[in-house]
Amino acid sequence: MRGLGLLFLLFALLLCTRAAAKPRLKITTGGIDLTSPDPVFTDDAKTVTIPIKRAGNLIIVEAQVDSVSGNFVLDTGAPYLVLNSTYFRDMPHLGERESNGVNGTATGTFKTQVRNFGIGFDLHYNKLTADVVDLSAIENSKNIKILGLLGTQIFRKIAITIDLFHNVMYLHKLDNKGNLADQERPFAQPDMRMPFKNINDVLFIQGVINDKKLWFAFDTGAESNLLHTSAPDKILSSMSIVNKSKIVGVGGLRYDIVYAKFDKLTIGNYAFINNRILITNLENLGKAYGQSVDAVLGYDFFSRGIFTINFVKNEFEMYIYKH
Repeated sequence: MRGLGLLFLLFALLLCTRAAAKPRLKITTGGIDLTSPDPVFTDDAKTVTIPIKRAGNLIIVEAQVDSVSGNFVLDTGAPYLVLNSTYFRDMPHLGERESNGVNGTATGTFKTQVRNFGIGFDLHYNKLTADVVDLSAIENSKNIKILGLLGTQIFRKIAITIDLFHNVMYLHKLDNKGNLADQERPFAQPDMRMPFKNINDVLFIQGVINDKKLWFAFDTGAESNLLHTSAPDKILSSMSIVNKSKIVGVGGLRYDIVYAKFDKLTIGNYAFINNRILITNLENLGKAYGQSVDAVLGYDFFSRGIFTINFVKNEFEMYIYKH
C-alpha cells in the first residue's frame, strides 16, 4: 500500500511541474524570442548515444545547463525544458508564472533562457527557453539530485530511441523529410508502428481496451499506466482490482486510487497482455496538458520494449522485448 501511495504522489508532483510549464509555440519577452531553437549535432553526427539511469521507474539522463551538469528526468509529459529552482533560482527572470496544480497554486516559478544546453558531447542548443520550478519534492521522494525535466520541445526536430534493457538512449538526426536513415535504426523491423497526435507538446496515441477506443497520453515521466475514473463502464468492468487506497497528497488534498489489472491492451496492431493500471481522476492532468485525457501510457507500457519517437513525422515505433 505504501508503494502505491508513493507512486501516485510522485505522479502528482510531476503534474505540478506540468501545470507550471504551460505549452507555448512562439513567445517574445523583452524582445527575446523564446521559440525553441534547433538542435546542433557536432561533427556531422547522425546518432548520439547517451547512457541512462533509473530512479524507480523514471528515466534519468545527464545533461548540462551552461556550466552545471547533472541529472534530468526524461519527461514527454512536460512541454519543454524545466529547471529545478533549488539550483537555478538566480537565473535571469524573463517573466513570472503562477499556475494551479494538483497541490494548489504553484507560485515562484518563472521563465528564463539558458545560453548553452547540451545532452552528451554531440548535441547542443543555444538560447534555450526554460521554466524554473521547485522540484525538491521529487528529489526527496527519489533520494536523487534532479536538475530538471527534459520535455517534448527539446526533441521536436529529431527522433529518440529508448532501450531500457541496455540503459541507453539514442538521439537521431533526421533528413530534410523527417526520415530516420535505415542504418541508424536500432532494430530492422518494429513490432508496432503507428502515428500519434502532438497536442500542446503532449503525445497522444490511440489504443483499445475491451473494444473501446481511448486516447492515451504517452508520458515517460509516468511511473505507471493511468486511467481516468470517467472511463466507460465497459472498460472499468474488465478490470480486476489489485489494491485500493485513499491517500493524502501534497497540500492536504485526498485522492482515491485503485490499482487494477486487465488482460488486453491494443496499441496499433499489437496486443499487450497482462497489463496493470492506476485508476484515478485525471481531470487536473487534462488541465495541465491543455487537453482532456482518457488515460496515460507510462512505464508499465514502454518498459516492454525498445521504442522510437519521431517528433517530426509524429510516428511511434516499438520493438517488443522477447525475454
